[in-house]
Amino acid sequence: MSNKSASGNVLSAVSCLFLLLAFAQSSAPARGYPTAQDSPPRRPSEEEYSNQVQAELDAGGLTAARDLARRAVADYPQSAGAYQLLGAVLFKSQQADAARQAFRRSLDLDPKIAATYFDLALVELSQKRHADAVGPLEACLQLDPGNAQAHLLLGRVYHNQNRTLPAIQQFKQALQLSPRLSGAHYHLGFAYQSQGDLTSALAEYRKEIEIDPGFYDAYWLAGNIELERGHATAAEPLFRKAIELRPQGSQGHYGLARVLEAGNHLAEAETELKTVLKTTPGDAEAHYTLGRVYQQMGRKEDAEQEYQSVAALHTKTPAPPAQP
Repeated sequence: MSNKSASGNVLSAVSCLFLLLAFAQSSAPARGYPTAQDSPPRRPSEEEYSNQVQAELDAGGLTAARDLARRAVADYPQSAGAYQLLGAVLFKSQQADAARQAFRRSLDLDPKIAATYFDLALVELSQKRHADAVGPLEACLQLDPGNAQAHLLLGRVYHNQNRTLPAIQQFKQALQLSPRLSGAHYHLGFAYQSQGDLTSALAEYRKEIEIDPGFYDAYWLAGNIELERGHATAAEPLFRKAIELRPQGSQGHYGLARVLEAGNHLAEAETELKTVLKTTPGDAEAHYTLGRVYQQMGRKEDAEQEYQSVAALHTKTPAPPAQP
């Protein structure tokens, strides 16, 4: 074999080896450089997390929504929005204490989000911590004075604290912003009634009934005012509607019993009062009224038994502490 042939064979062999090595290197991932298959999945944006959480909640996946919200916080630990999202899911999961912590952390990160103050107030109100709800609601309204629902809630908290005049002002502001806001006329009416302004209270209860025909309390409270004014004919349909809405509610039955007694329909009044006492056997006023009905029916023994029940109930009720 000539030297030229031998040299050519060697070159061919080397060329083939080089090509094989080059192919192998191009097929295998380079050491230290991940491929698309090895790279971690793309982190969802905060908006995507929010949309995914909402989708899970809409589908009834509360646990999945909670897990997603926790992942959002892990991916965005300095995001007020992520903590607000987590707080909302925890609150919906009835984990009020954990929700409170999440909302407070959100406010630490960004104290200018009105909705977070509102959500924190809802947590406090859910645990009847009315005093603790005042600050968040007032802060919410400083940032968002057009929030009618916040005005309504703040009015309710003020009224709970016997701050009736500020409560009335909040209710009026809520109605100025949203004239058909559910519950606002009712609470304004209740505040007026607590001040003895029955005319204004009745007007507000009737407005609430017009806006929300299923609002049980507005019917029997309006009925009470009509009856106290001697308008039994106007009171009766209000009590009957209350009973239709909530058959087990004692207030509607008791109010109707008083109307029937006033009209001398004593047997029907007895039926209504017995219905009241089935659900609230400790209602001393109902026992007394039933005793009075029995007395008018000439059933003295039955009347005496009801009066004894009243006396026994009053004996069980502790006397208020003496004033210093």
